[in-house]
Amino acid sequence: MRYTAVLSRGVDHVHGGVPDPLTVTGLSLSGYTLLSAVKNVIGDSLKFNCAYPEVMPIYQKKDVSRLLAAIKKDEVNSVYLLFGERFLCRDVADKIIAALLPDEGQRASNVREIDGDRENPGTTMNLLKSYSLFPGHQVFRVTDTRLFLSKNMAKSFWVKAEKLFSEKKFDLAGRQLGKMFSLAGLKADDEISSLAAGRWKTLFGFAKPQEVNWVKKVELSAVSDNNSQSQGAEIVENVFRSGIPPRNILILTAEAVDKRKKLFKFIKKTGVIIDLAVDSGATAAARRNQDNVVRELIIRTLRDFQKKIEPRAMQLLMERVGFHPVAAVNETEKLALYAADSEMIVSADVEAITGRTREEALFEFTEAFAGGNLAAALGSLDRLRENGIHSLMIVAGLRNFIRKLLVASSILRQSRPAYSRNMSYPVFQKTYLPQLKESRDELPPALSGHPYVVYKTFFQAEKFSLAQLKQGLALLLETELEIKSSGIRDNIVLENFLFGFMMERNKNYKNLS
Repeated sequence: MRYTAVLSRGVDHVHGGVPDPLTVTGLSLSGYTLLSAVKNVIGDSLKFNCAYPEVMPIYQKKDVSRLLAAIKKDEVNSVYLLFGERFLCRDVADKIIAALLPDEGQRASNVREIDGDRENPGTTMNLLKSYSLFPGHQVFRVTDTRLFLSKNMAKSFWVKAEKLFSEKKFDLAGRQLGKMFSLAGLKADDEISSLAAGRWKTLFGFAKPQEVNWVKKVELSAVSDNNSQSQGAEIVENVFRSGIPPRNILILTAEAVDKRKKLFKFIKKTGVIIDLAVDSGATAAARRNQDNVVRELIIRTLRDFQKKIEPRAMQLLMERVGFHPVAAVNETEKLALYAADSEMIVSADVEAITGRTREEALFEFTEAFAGGNLAAALGSLDRLRENGIHSLMIVAGLRNFIRKLLVASSILRQSRPAYSRNMSYPVFQKTYLPQLKESRDELPPALSGHPYVVYKTFFQAEKFSLAQLKQGLALLLETELEIKSSGIRDNIVLENFLFGFMMERNKNYKNLS
């Protein structure tokens, strides 16, 4: 990006004499860094104006190739902010670094990686202001920066954490909750499950969900002081205003940003911002956007292996991985290696290698069903049907799942051994489960398996009354009869069951808490 500083009067001692007026054009510099550089050359005594560019547009994924081409021509900015889908941010940041430092060996010495969850912005800025002994650009990459968080983002962190917990990704769920706690000024050991609804709304800015006790089972990570984040943003802006060494580059990545933040507006004016967000909704437009991202990643990954994929295999692979960019790349790499000398990936390769099975897809569906997440259940239902799973098979899977919950629900209501609501897994595994096994010859087949699987079944059963589960079985029987005899489309019958049962269950769940 090019910036031009125009001085108000000439000087005759710079580079052997310069006419009046003096125009200094700088490449590879932000506007504020250019001002600093001009001052260093001709002194602070001169008054000058700097012609900054108008506020730059926020670049999209389609603009990345153009930005990379500019960087390779040494048209470089001193700060880049990338936000949106985490894998895409990491991928594009890698490309920017590769364009800045084409020599792979040079990257080892010239790139400083910083974890945004544990970052001290003052320390980072001190590093950014320092000169390096190594030639070339010095890059400081802050991953998952918290400089752009705000309270109105708390709900999105909660939703992500809830989903990650349901997928047993406990570390990642703790990371999202840590951000939410930071925004509210809470500490990692603060108890939130017992908060009154009004206090919850005050702290987090959204209504208290029906189910919050699962938070006790997650270890929060990197909870920081929200005030320090605000101070950190101010430090960053001040450092860029005062100027940094011209070859130093700051790259910031974040999953979400508040565009109203002062630092965001400052970077938009003086730096480069790339929006890599992908709508995670279930609308047709969102699904098309998600599919386009995954398809592009698959094609690009195969291109690196000098391979292609037939259309049917592409469709099957995309159905298997869903919108999970990391999984798309990993599974595609496995396919490329599996195909060995063959240049074309075919459907049989995908069937043999990719991880999503029908059982896994059904598990995702029942997880959403048990958690009362109607939107997720409807989305999973669509994917099951797209994967060719017959409606009656879905009904059978639900019936088996509800029967298992009925068994667990009956046992947890017994007085001996005593089961306490929201029991932690260690207590369940080390105390309750051995006592349960001693009280009977063996566990029912529906509750056999790994202790955590049994614990999860009990945890899910807590959310239903016996009457609700019995009603669910009765409604499923009616649903099965309608599918077999009514002539109504299967998907409408199944969606009608989900709406009827889950909405009634969610309405009554608070009475169980």
